[in-house]
Amino acid sequence: MSLPSLIATDLDGTLLGPDGLVSMRTAEALRAATAAGIIVVFASGRPPFIAAREIEAAGSGVQYGVMANGTIVCALPSGEVLRSVSFEAQTAIDAVRVIRKHDPAFGFALATDRTFTAEDGFGGRMPIDPGVPAVPDVLVGHDGATEAIKLLAFHPSRSAHELMTTLPTVLGPYLTVSHMGADAVEIAPAGADKGIGLQWLCAHLGVAQADVMVFGDEINDLPMFAVAGHRVAVANAHPSVRDAADEVTESNAHDGVAIVIERLLANS
Repeated sequence: MSLPSLIATDLDGTLLGPDGLVSMRTAEALRAATAAGIIVVFASGRPPFIAAREIEAAGSGVQYGVMANGTIVCALPSGEVLRSVSFEAQTAIDAVRVIRKHDPAFGFALATDRTFTAEDGFGGRMPIDPGVPAVPDVLVGHDGATEAIKLLAFHPSRSAHELMTTLPTVLGPYLTVSHMGADAVEIAPAGADKGIGLQWLCAHLGVAQADVMVFGDEINDLPMFAVAGHRVAVANAHPSVRDAADEVTESNAHDGVAIVIERLLANS
């Protein structure tokens, strides 16, 4: 195919290696793509502040982010917010209480405009340690918060994929449950996902969706697969993601994203 106008790539399990890092080869491929005139976008379940190391490693190789599963669209590396989906703190707090009433075994992590808190068991499920001590109650410390940035839920005996099936009936139609690449799910306002965020960014930049290439590995990448012209799954991707892809590249352990970018540039 000809060079895309824009490349959007997931981070964990896709761009990042099993060590959670941007390899030198991958960083060089991203910078080469930028030098060739391609807009490079990080499309991640992480909010920008939890991807600071990866943004720095990419350097000039990334210009925009569709972050927090599409609820934040921003310029990178500045972090300037271009679009955000409002998620009221009280709505997130109420969701925690509803889920706890349904099953008190659930654990949570919550980021608001006041603070970030996480209950025991959360850190070990994440690609990187959030760097905060676990608290007995995720809701403590958010007094005065008006905006929720991220709400994550996990269960000691149920997988994230199981929670994606069961939690929507508990929460109702105004909240959505998505897989965020680790053994936890993200809860957000309905209509917020990577696909919607990517569509908005393309319109903002004047890029036709047919000229977009996306890379992913998890179910939360499928909404952006649905709006892109060319979809690439890494070999370690969830079966449903591989089925939705136009091609499957090498795994994240073998620089699968870099391999495709290098091939594109070599053939251009």
